[in-house]
Amino acid sequence: MYLLRNYIEKYIQMSCFRLVALITISLSTHLSFSQDQNSKQQKYDTLYIISYSNLLTAKATFITRGNYFNIYDKNSKRSLKYKPNENLAIGLAGYHKKVGLELAFNIPFINNDNDKYGKTYQRALNASRYGRKTIIDLNLQSYKGFYIENPKELNPSWNSKFDPYPKRPDISTLALGGSFYYILNSSRFSYRAAFIQDEAQKQRAGSLLLGGYLNFFNLQSDSSIIPKQLQSAFNDRAYLIKGKTLTFGAGVGYAYTLVIRKHFFITLSAIPGIALVNFEGQKENMDYFYSKTKIALRSQIRFATGYNGGKFYAGLNLTTDNISMDNSEQSSINYHLGNIRFYAGRRFDLSKIISKF
Repeated sequence: MYLLRNYIEKYIQMSCFRLVALITISLSTHLSFSQDQNSKQQKYDTLYIISYSNLLTAKATFITRGNYFNIYDKNSKRSLKYKPNENLAIGLAGYHKKVGLELAFNIPFINNDNDKYGKTYQRALNASRYGRKTIIDLNLQSYKGFYIENPKELNPSWNSKFDPYPKRPDISTLALGGSFYYILNSSRFSYRAAFIQDEAQKQRAGSLLLGGYLNFFNLQSDSSIIPKQLQSAFNDRAYLIKGKTLTFGAGVGYAYTLVIRKHFFITLSAIPGIALVNFEGQKENMDYFYSKTKIALRSQIRFATGYNGGKFYAGLNLTTDNISMDNSEQSSINYHLGNIRFYAGRRFDLSKIISKF
């Protein structure tokens, strides 16, 4: 039964990856065609935005992704924090006429701390479409293998010398989600300038953002996610082996870019939201099963800063997505998705390069 269940779960995850990849390709193609067809209608103020979409925007990136969660006990006010052994990846990206491609690969000689944090198997597929008036995000992240970040905080007698970070190779998570937001002040504010770099913001500007999102999160393990050595700090209804949530909600936020000395910029986008969340949780031996739908909070934050010149550009992007939900009346589970990207690149005029041949 265990092998069959494992096979079914892997098959479902692979099917999800294929589905999201297909949707991403179809979505990008459709939106690119639509934007080209309507480019004359989607005007922008040239005093505020300059477009480089006719140029090839190429860059190298360093990426670290995060998918961690914590269990919070409302009575003891303590939190158990689980993190994966995050890997640093290097990537290459290119954008031309609103069509882009990005590839990333892990760096093996840097990611060599498995003895300390354990080994994490991960797969991630992220797709974003920053249009003139809309922002579309799709993400799928699968992780297996976590470690406890704060054992000594929960149990002062924990022997951190021999096992500083207890490892849980049996814990796995799957996060699948998407969001759509509309930019009200699209004629003067550019999301692409901060996160794609095929445009540049010439003057400070901001915009109200309106939209919604849908997320699915699945957590499971072979035994209780609360280890026996730490169970005294938590209510027994937190001793779950399975938990899954389906979240649907809406958000209203604001984004703003500050331009410093023409080419330096700082962009901050914050979108708080409210959602309906359905949570189902199961303890070992099916002695407790919790299922409830209630209102929860969600926040999505994006930050970008850097230099955006006519030919050269560099900077960093930070994206975080946080969702909180109750798994019983006594405890809650909070999970976080995010990534940090450092990048540097250059723009090329393909017509001039081709003409030389």
